[in-house]
Amino acid sequence: MTVDVSRYFSNMDGSVYALLNLPEEVVAYLFARYSRSTLSLRDDLRQMIAAEDLGALIGGAAPAQGGEAFAGLQERARAFAEKYVLGYGHSSVSEHGCVHLAIEDVSIIASKLIEDARLASYTEKSTRYVAFDPEKVYHPPAVMADPRLAEEYAGTIRALLCAYTEWAEPVIAQIQSRVPRGEKQTERAYAAACRASAFDTLRYLLPAATWTNLGLTLNARSLEHLITKLLSQPLPEGRELGARLKAEAQHVLPTLLKYADPNPYRAETESALDALAAEIASPALPHPRPLSLPGERGEEAPPAPNSGGAGERRAVSLVATDPDADAMLVAAILYGHAALPMGELLGRARAMGREMQERVVDEYLARRGKHDAPGRALERVACTMELTMDYGAYRDVQRHRMATQTTQALSPGLGFETPPDIIRFGYEEQYEVLMARAAATYDRLADAGLGLYAPYVLPLATRIRALFTWNLREVFHFVELRSARQGHPSYRRIAQEVYRAVAEAHPLIARYMRPNMNQYDLTRD
Repeated sequence: MTVDVSRYFSNMDGSVYALLNLPEEVVAYLFARYSRSTLSLRDDLRQMIAAEDLGALIGGAAPAQGGEAFAGLQERARAFAEKYVLGYGHSSVSEHGCVHLAIEDVSIIASKLIEDARLASYTEKSTRYVAFDPEKVYHPPAVMADPRLAEEYAGTIRALLCAYTEWAEPVIAQIQSRVPRGEKQTERAYAAACRASAFDTLRYLLPAATWTNLGLTLNARSLEHLITKLLSQPLPEGRELGARLKAEAQHVLPTLLKYADPNPYRAETESALDALAAEIASPALPHPRPLSLPGERGEEAPPAPNSGGAGERRAVSLVATDPDADAMLVAAILYGHAALPMGELLGRARAMGREMQERVVDEYLARRGKHDAPGRALERVACTMELTMDYGAYRDVQRHRMATQTTQALSPGLGFETPPDIIRFGYEEQYEVLMARAAATYDRLADAGLGLYAPYVLPLATRIRALFTWNLREVFHFVELRSARQGHPSYRRIAQEVYRAVAEAHPLIARYMRPNMNQYDLTRD
């Protein structure tokens, strides 16, 4: 008798079909045998059900009650995956098993640890559209164990969040008094835009200890890598989160996460490099006075990177790029359409006049529509940039994961950003007192040997420095997405300065970037 598998596929007669109603580990196994089978995936599933008696695992309902029957079913599932999935000895099989996880009530610090995984998809709680709850904050047990430090830690965070809460309505009102409603804007849209702009300013006050939520989708291989990193890093909240992710994901992937364990190489290398950097490369940074972000419409635009006067702080510094980038791009564009080896094409591209180089690039990029990604030839050119931004901006910039990122530790050493509306609306003095208090609490925690937990007390206004190496295709994406009007002013500034840095070094390539260089009174329509 033929096994009916129609409920597991979107169609039964087409050559392209989706898999439905199957556990993720069964999906992984099916694709594992796919490469070694002469059968279709549908027939493979029929054979698997018949040979392994797995109908109850994928087709029938699980026993309503717990106990021996259900335990036996689970054990058969594990044995099945051990034999056929892990037994294939190739970890790429795990990429066919996916999981969706909701992660709630974790600190902003911890959310950045999670989002360090490149091959994953995230949706994070917005600081623009959601008012954060001042009662939802992470309190590190090691800090809370010392009554004096606990009082100072909690008091500093409470002061920041009280300002965040109490300034909200006055800031909204002042924005409304300064920016009139547009002719085509409804009252509801106008109120929402003013509220969003207010929270864009107020988010600088949010401590990194504030709880956030995020949705996470990734395959089992990436999840195993992420869990291993979390279990191996020094922050207790990170290790606890790694254990919780593993426990919950095992409901979906009971065996594919078998090797997600603490990794001595990761843990020991990090601590060894921390010690070495302290010995030979640690600058004694003072805590500078908070500096302001560039203004909005009508004020001077941010200076071009790499061109400032003495003492000017650069948000973006182009550290390294390919001096032969123009010729490399031209040769890469032509390569798929020519019958010459790359070396010869590169020589011809170098010998071309500027006009011919521009013609090649024009043909490649001129037809690009509003939502079209540029072609892959741009991936042949890479650059390294150092970005200095507030931690709130980093919260968004970090999610551009098709780049090699290295981030320095969060500390008050680079100072704090002060958004223009804080000054404009008369909060500058109070704001600077709060920033100084956060820096002082950080220092006291560090001096007490609790430097690991000190960053929790710092607000999103705190500057952080990161090194990005990315290809120019990703730079196009970053500049165009993050400079858009809907973006937060702080990361819009970073995107604009990234564009300026590339345009200065590679004008041939930058001609087809589409940055939004305008400044706006409201951060959304």
